[in-house]
Amino acid sequence: MITLLLDSSSHHLSVALVKGDKILSFIDEKAFQTQSELMVQRIYELLVREKVTPADVKRLIVAYGPGSFTGVRIAVTIAKVWAYAEDIELYAVSSLSVYRHETKPTICVLDARRDRSFVGVYEQNNIILPDKILQNSELLELAEREGYLISGETKHLGIEPSKYNRFENMLKSATIENRVKDIAAFKPVYLKG
Repeated sequence: MITLLLDSSSHHLSVALVKGDKILSFIDEKAFQTQSELMVQRIYELLVREKVTPADVKRLIVAYGPGSFTGVRIAVTIAKVWAYAEDIELYAVSSLSVYRHETKPTICVLDARRDRSFVGVYEQNNIILPDKILQNSELLELAEREGYLISGETKHLGIEPSKYNRFENMLKSATIENRVKDIAAFKPVYLKG
């Protein structure tokens, strides 16, 4: 089965094609505020590169937020329209969960501006702390107190992120609980605080 993975919730545009559980090809590039201009083109490039037709894609996995207000909507809209039009499975995963370490509890982070971060704490597919907005000082205190790794887009914190594999994490998150049952009603997740 061919699966297409999409994430435009951060400063990156991330697209991958997967056959079974093997990643065939991917694009993961900085594209902040240009995802809308690039995402469809990058999907097309992957399909051509791997000699896959749009009809060959039988499952979609999309990071649906939290994150950049406009960025989140781009990947979700593409996934939603594709899944609805082709009547294929659609899975929605937290855009923070894609940053988790393979085995260790991880505070997954995206910049929420004004000295705040979108934060979720994950250990593999287990949610330790649901996605929310925290002050940067609070998340750093949490990491120190609990001994958690910090990963994601951490430049605003002045630290290097821990190791993660975005696409492997997206694949592992495509569980029955994350399958979108009503594609027409599916919406991105936005956090305010």
